[in-house]
Amino acid sequence: MLIVCLPVACTPDPDRVPAQPTVTTDGSIRFEDATESSGVMFRHVAGRSAQKWMPEIMGSGVAIADFNRDGAPDIVLINSGQLWREARPAGAANALYLNDGQGHFREVSVEWGLPSPGYGMGVAVGDYDNDGYVDLLLTQFDGNDRLLRNTGTSLIDVTEQVGLSSDGAWSTSAGFLDFDADGWLDLYVARYLHLPSADAPQSFRNQVLVYPTPLLFPPIADRVWRNDGQGHFTDHSEASGVAAAPSKGLAVAIGDVNVDGRPDVYVANDTAANQLWLTAPEGSWEEVAALAGSAYDEHGREEGSMGADFSDFDGNGLPDIAVSNFHLEVTSIYRQSQPLLFDEAADRVGVGQTSRARLSFGLDYFDADNDGWEELLVANGHIEDNIELNSSSVTFAQPNSLYRNLGDGHYADISEQAGEALLGSAVSRGLATGDLNGDGRLDFVISNNDGPAQVAFNASEAGHFVLLWLEGRPSNRSAIGARVVAQIGDRQLQREVMGAQSYLSVSDFRLHLGLGQAEQVDSLQIHWPSGLLQTLGPLAQGRHYRIVEGQAPEIYVPGERVIAP
Repeated sequence: MLIVCLPVACTPDPDRVPAQPTVTTDGSIRFEDATESSGVMFRHVAGRSAQKWMPEIMGSGVAIADFNRDGAPDIVLINSGQLWREARPAGAANALYLNDGQGHFREVSVEWGLPSPGYGMGVAVGDYDNDGYVDLLLTQFDGNDRLLRNTGTSLIDVTEQVGLSSDGAWSTSAGFLDFDADGWLDLYVARYLHLPSADAPQSFRNQVLVYPTPLLFPPIADRVWRNDGQGHFTDHSEASGVAAAPSKGLAVAIGDVNVDGRPDVYVANDTAANQLWLTAPEGSWEEVAALAGSAYDEHGREEGSMGADFSDFDGNGLPDIAVSNFHLEVTSIYRQSQPLLFDEAADRVGVGQTSRARLSFGLDYFDADNDGWEELLVANGHIEDNIELNSSSVTFAQPNSLYRNLGDGHYADISEQAGEALLGSAVSRGLATGDLNGDGRLDFVISNNDGPAQVAFNASEAGHFVLLWLEGRPSNRSAIGARVVAQIGDRQLQREVMGAQSYLSVSDFRLHLGLGQAEQVDSLQIHWPSGLLQTLGPLAQGRHYRIVEGQAPEIYVPGERVIAP
């Protein structure tokens, strides 16, 4: 391992992260609806029909990423259209919105050449060619996924050129990762089930036609694509062992869950055991979810899992896993007490009771009040648009959920006290977070099925912050897989640049550190995917720092200027 220290002394990794403050639920976390003022006028078109085809109720995703390198995160929203039609109906296009740095967005979809092929589902971002611009992957119901190379001013479809082939299977969530540690981003694509045609079987409940259960359809194996660094991907699905483990994948979380320096892939499967893949540079990967205790609910049952994310929510130094599930199933919280030893603890940590009443999709860990403890935001909405005919106590549109991290290993549901943005009901699906207006507080975007997207700005009484834009060299330029350990007084925070999380979506790669009332990060360790351990600091609060691997940090202002790659 190569170690670089800038400009403070190198220190060993922490063994444990001490518990810290008691946090109250006094309403200091608050979100305001900024959809109209932001300029994001996107509406998802599902093309719902009387036949109730399953894909109509599943989309779609959202990405928050900086596409033009001005330091301000932009937004991509995925549209769907109408099944079994060659052309999309009017108003059903995908959308790219560029940010001015203050949370005002301008749509540039046509100008940049963003295509809208097929029936859209999800989105992934990552700089696959290491040119400094994050590229875009669109996943489709028909499996005709498209890879778009970002030039900084346009998006060019290079799918066939790079060798990404389609077998017609239903793709859902996807994410980039560097599983062979060669500095080039590889790709994992989750796939759902085999829906043969428009003549797929129908389901009835109490003589009412409903969207069919996934139990009626066979599973599909996910796909792994290896980047050769020469502008081409090869199918690594069989070599990794993923091709031999078909399931019903809806979400992917990619990060180093056991803190061994290699990326892991967690797949949330619908009505099937969830999977946790420990990747390897060569040969077969190891699937360990059941052995590790993160495949089933606390009673050992498969669930209807929809979304997934990682976070060390209890501060013990090991990432935990949150998984959103079907109505009457809790949002699972898999606590990791030792490496690869999880227990499902939703009821014990304060999430179980209220989450049972919701049907949940996207979810994201993020620090809403800058106290260093990550909250959990969950996007809710049923899949049956006539559910009230069969269950008078359940609604199709549902309010979203926000769980405050109390700093002692427990959550409190503050959804009804957290501002107007969380009071309405919708059929929510994709969810992503990022600091959209540059004020140091994390905001969110939610994609609603067959409805308008929501942009919410954080108006919380928040603590201090530091925001990190990491760029790899020789690690992948997106720094996916980089992990930071921040020393803040007598406390340590860990954050990682994850390749995927939530549902059909991905959040901003920039790492946000909530400092509470501390004036600085005393020291920062960066564990780069290349193996470099870089130590630097102190870093003053209230700043945005760009850190190129092995170099000293530089301060930037979001939206102020385009930074050359």
